[in-house]
Amino acid sequence: MQRTIKDVARHTGLSPSTVSRVLNRSGYVSPDTLRRVEEAVVELGYRPNWLARGLKGKPSNLIGLIIPDISNTYYTAVAQALVDALRAKDYEAVLCVNNEDPRIDLHYLQILQQKRVDGILYAHPSHGSNSAFVRELALGGLPIVELNRQREGDLLDSALADNRQGAYLMTQYLLRYGHRRIGLILGESDLTTGGNRLEGYRNALSEAEVVGDPALVRMGSFSRAHGEAATRALLALSQPPTVIFAGSNRILMGCLAVLAERGLVVPEDMSVVAFDNSEWLSIWRPPITAVDVAIDAMAGLAVDLLLHRIADAGAERKPVTYLLSTSIVERGSVAQVAAAPLAPASG
Repeated sequence: MQRTIKDVARHTGLSPSTVSRVLNRSGYVSPDTLRRVEEAVVELGYRPNWLARGLKGKPSNLIGLIIPDISNTYYTAVAQALVDALRAKDYEAVLCVNNEDPRIDLHYLQILQQKRVDGILYAHPSHGSNSAFVRELALGGLPIVELNRQREGDLLDSALADNRQGAYLMTQYLLRYGHRRIGLILGESDLTTGGNRLEGYRNALSEAEVVGDPALVRMGSFSRAHGEAATRALLALSQPPTVIFAGSNRILMGCLAVLAERGLVVPEDMSVVAFDNSEWLSIWRPPITAVDVAIDAMAGLAVDLLLHRIADAGAERKPVTYLLSTSIVERGSVAQVAAAPLAPASG
């Protein structure tokens, strides 16, 4: 039996309009009211019927696109690729930038819900979580595909870079150049991007039987400020790294700023590599070696996943995760250093 807002209202003794405010996160409600409605929703098994809402009018041909940071050239490129892929399918994107803030993120999710977009391409913020609301929207029939970051893998389709493979390949590459003290600067480890890149780095060191120094790994945020602070900390070590692996474009900017401030030349004084290739890395002097993610392919797969969900509205399908392969774009920012030979590969 399909439960309705009126059923929830009767169960809680509240008015349907109050229940609607709670479910749509619109307007103030007391903590007690919020608790009563949430408990009733679980007890009754109520799910908002997004599909029924869509029947009241024609499809909007609008897709919500929520990304964390427009100043990050990686997400700028991702957004452009998604807009192009959507337009090729006669859809337009509504771009929302949550600035890694869960409050802004929730605000945009609510706006997209109210605008009745046909679906959402979603990169959740690094801090806080709107998981309950995202799941409520998805279970109510609104197609949502996670992009680049994954949190709801048991429910939502996703298109992700293979971050583990990318960090593994880059660490292997640096080991071949003789580097054993590899500084790694990453964002939050509880994000799939941060956690998987850290795992790839550690796997490559372990496979080569190189003992990793915990002081060489600096976790924080995918920001320029963290890139600057972490680079200063690495340079202050009694045994600093011979190469710095910057975990994002924004981290790389902070790293390069500090190296220039100290008068250190790349790669003569310090080798530098980055995760996420970008156009500006090729014209930097020297050009920066980077892990490249197939952004156009990611965008195409994400759009295909979303449009399949829209076309098969109401169909029961297991969530699909696409991992996009990564590669190394070799430039001129890594110097060869003398080092003990690596352990032979086991067989």
